[in-house]
Amino acid sequence: MKDFFIIFVCIMLYGLWDSAQGRKLHLGSCKVNIHTHELRHHFQHIRQGMISGDDYKGIRLLRKDVMNGVQATESCCFLRQLLDFYMDKVFISYTSSHALHRRTTSVLANSFHSITKDLRVCHANEHCECSVDARLKFTGIQTTYDKLDQAAGSVKAIGELDSLFEWLESFQPH
Repeated sequence: MKDFFIIFVCIMLYGLWDSAQGRKLHLGSCKVNIHTHELRHHFQHIRQGMISGDDYKGIRLLRKDVMNGVQATESCCFLRQLLDFYMDKVFISYTSSHALHRRTTSVLANSFHSITKDLRVCHANEHCECSVDARLKFTGIQTTYDKLDQAAGSVKAIGELDSLFEWLESFQPH
């Protein structure tokens, strides 16, 4: 019984360690450690506020058909462009009177910055393929965003982060 308890504790600790470390996502030949569960956790605090504040519900930035159409070999490049877009345009443009929303978007932006550093290393080591198709898909997202009022576009983009997280989770090894 004592051995069973020790094995059980070891398995539980490994599970906690593994989830604390995040999951290695295989984005083409680039492997990046991303804490999707943590990103989702933070996003859940503001999700409903973003969705209710979205004045352009008929417009989608992160369409599932576009995201799922990104080839695995291009996913690293596409994600790097997308995270840069969120950090350089979306989070910077976002303003809110809610302190929780400001703190949460700051945490998300910092997480995106950390992920982007790893993606840049992959890119520098030529593990990130940037095809014309991946660039066009990203340009479509950015063009749609640019057509919106800056504040409304930021709310929309943040409100659609669950689509990004879902797409990222599709790269987790099972």
